[in-house]
Amino acid sequence: MKKEKEIAQYALDYALKNGCQHAKVVLAMGEENEVEVRDGKVNRLHHSGGCQLTLSLYVDGSYSSISTNRLDREELARFIDKGIISTRYLAADPYRCLPEKELYYSGEGNDFGLLDEGYDGVDMDEKIGVTRAIFDEIVDERVISASVMLGDNVVRDYMVDSGGFEGDMCRSQFAVSAQVCVSGEGDERPEDYAFVTSALWQGLKREGVGTDALSRVVGKIGASRIDSGVYSVVVDRRVAAQLVSPLLSALKGEALHMKSSFLLDRKGEKIASDVLTIVDNPHQEGKIGARLFDRDGIAVREMKVVEKGVLCDYYISHYMSKKMGVEMTRGITTVLDFEHGMCDTAGLIAKMGTGVLVTGFNGGNCNGTTGDFSYGIEGYWVENGVIVKPISEMLMTGNMLEFWMNLVDTSNDPMRYSAWNVPSLLFAGVVVN
Repeated sequence: MKKEKEIAQYALDYALKNGCQHAKVVLAMGEENEVEVRDGKVNRLHHSGGCQLTLSLYVDGSYSSISTNRLDREELARFIDKGIISTRYLAADPYRCLPEKELYYSGEGNDFGLLDEGYDGVDMDEKIGVTRAIFDEIVDERVISASVMLGDNVVRDYMVDSGGFEGDMCRSQFAVSAQVCVSGEGDERPEDYAFVTSALWQGLKREGVGTDALSRVVGKIGASRIDSGVYSVVVDRRVAAQLVSPLLSALKGEALHMKSSFLLDRKGEKIASDVLTIVDNPHQEGKIGARLFDRDGIAVREMKVVEKGVLCDYYISHYMSKKMGVEMTRGITTVLDFEHGMCDTAGLIAKMGTGVLVTGFNGGNCNGTTGDFSYGIEGYWVENGVIVKPISEMLMTGNMLEFWMNLVDTSNDPMRYSAWNVPSLLFAGVVVN
C-alpha cells in the first residue's frame, strides 16, 4: 500500500500547489471474485480488481469532486489541472469546507475483525468445492432451475486531506447465495433465495444455504390472495430493513433541509411505540458497518437515534450542519442495534396468533414527505400461531407514523449479515388488501 499512499500524497500536494486552497484524496483499492454453479455446472468465474482515486477540490470558494483510475503521475497532473479549471466555473458554496481539526479521528486504526488477513490465500478450488456442495443440497423433482453463487471482495481505503487528517480502512467479505425456481400448481413458477455472509472465510457458513432456499420456495407453492382486512402482521427479520429504511431516510439532513421528511421538526417527540429503540454504535468488534471515522474523517461515536419511541437525534453531516445552521451529529449510519424482545421469530408468530407473516416485498414505495406507503407483500396466513397457507398478490398500506406507533414487539434473533441488525417486527392494526 506504500506506493498507493505516495500517489495519494502526490495528488494532494499537486492540487494545493496549483490553485486549490484545500483538497482531500480518497484512494480505494480492491478486488472481487465470483463463482457460480448453475444447474450442476460451473457457469461463471469472475475476477476483477482496481484502484480509484477521488479528489475533492476546494477552489476560490467553489467545490467539486473528481475521480480517475489512471494513476500515472503525468496523467494525474493533467486530470487535476482540468478539474481545477472546471471547478472555478461552479457557483461558490460557502458551506463547503474541511472539518475543524478537533473533529478528526486521531489514533491507531482498527479493522474490528472485519479483514481476513488470509484473503489472498483462499484457493479457487476450495471456493468451487463449497459452491458445488451447497448446490448439491438442492434436490427436489420440482426444481426447474437452481444456482449458487459464492462471491468475495476486499476493499482498502486510504484518505488524506490538507486539514491534517490521514487514515485508512480495510474490509473483506465472503457471501453465498442460492436461488431456486420450482414448478408449482398449474403455471405457477415460484422463486426464492437464501444467503449468508461473513467477513472471514473460516466464518462463512458452508451448509444449509441450498436447503434453506429450497424450503422457502417450496413453501410458496399454492400461494393465493386472502380477504382484505386490518390484521396483525409479523415482518420477518430477513426483509424488515425495508420498513426501517424510510424511517432512516427521513432522519437525514438532506431530507430535512429540503423539507421532504415526514419527521421534520419531530426531535424529542414520540414517533413510534415504546417498543422501538435504535442505537447507532460504530465501535463493535466483528459487526459489519463498524468504523472509527466517517467519509470526512470525523470521529464517530455511539448515537441514540430513537429511545422508547422518542426521536433523539437526526443524521446531520458536517456540510449539512453548516448549511442548516444546526449542530452536527453524523452523516452516515454505522451499526444499528434494535432493542430486542423476549422470543425468537417463531415465538413472535405464536404471540401474534392470527394474522399475516410477511416474508417478502414485491415493489411499492414510501412517500418521504408524507410517510404514506404501499408495498406489495408475500408470505403466509397464520391462525392460532400456526402457519396455514402461503399468500401472494396482496398490498400492505398505511402511514409510517401511525404504523410505527402500532409496533407491538420485536424478536431476539436479528439478521447478522447487515450493518442494520433488524429483528422481526410485530405490528397491530395493519391494512392488508
